[in-house]
Amino acid sequence: MVVMQVIYAALIGLMVGSFLNVVIFRLPRAILHNADASLSCLMWPASMAPCCGHALRWRENIPVISWLMLRGRCVHCAAPITPRYMIVELLGSAAFAWAAWQFGLGLDAVAYALFLAIAISLFFINLETRLLPDALTMGMLWLGLLAGTQGFLPINLSDAVLGACMGFLLPWSINQLYRRFRGHDGLAASDCKLLAALGAWTGWMAIVPILCAAGLLAWLVAGTTKLLQRHQQAQRQNFACGFYLILSGLGVLMASLLR
Repeated sequence: MVVMQVIYAALIGLMVGSFLNVVIFRLPRAILHNADASLSCLMWPASMAPCCGHALRWRENIPVISWLMLRGRCVHCAAPITPRYMIVELLGSAAFAWAAWQFGLGLDAVAYALFLAIAISLFFINLETRLLPDALTMGMLWLGLLAGTQGFLPINLSDAVLGACMGFLLPWSINQLYRRFRGHDGLAASDCKLLAALGAWTGWMAIVPILCAAGLLAWLVAGTTKLLQRHQQAQRQNFACGFYLILSGLGVLMASLLR
């Protein structure tokens, strides 16, 4: 019975992962072009190839299978299609399967599956565009608080509320001091909102560990990148830390669920 539940959830996760690819591609572009960033921009127009605008037929839009059958290339113009599409679909499937395995097919499983779906979207959006759309971070925040009212979290509701507050105020305060001495922001407001959302799921005591783990990850990645580029002219880039916060928050949440 449990195996069938996990299989059903995995199949649903594949379809959700396909929709997440639409969110990852369209939502930041709508924001950057000051266009409609509501649900309508995600539902219309119909799915199309990002390289040439070719309208996808149903057999070109099957999660994972279509990408493999097309060998990662557009059927219309033969341009390469990023494997991110298949990766997101597989991650969506794994997220829903894990939720069903961990919680069954109850509302708590739905809450965690949606949380992971939002986290996947935010991770790849931030990785590709450095954006953290409010529609997703605030959705994660309110979903966490709602889950707290139902007792779905490994923390009580008061800890979830305090986690959301501290998750925003601590990095915001640090950034105010940083801006006072350095003359520019070290963290974006969107990063504070993301940490508030993660705090709603993990509690106030997890905020400092999440920040420390994210900083360590960023240091390791930056150090590795510097070593790989030591023979090249390094280009100064704006630092994005959203995806490090997401990875750290997921790690802390999973660790708390295993206790």
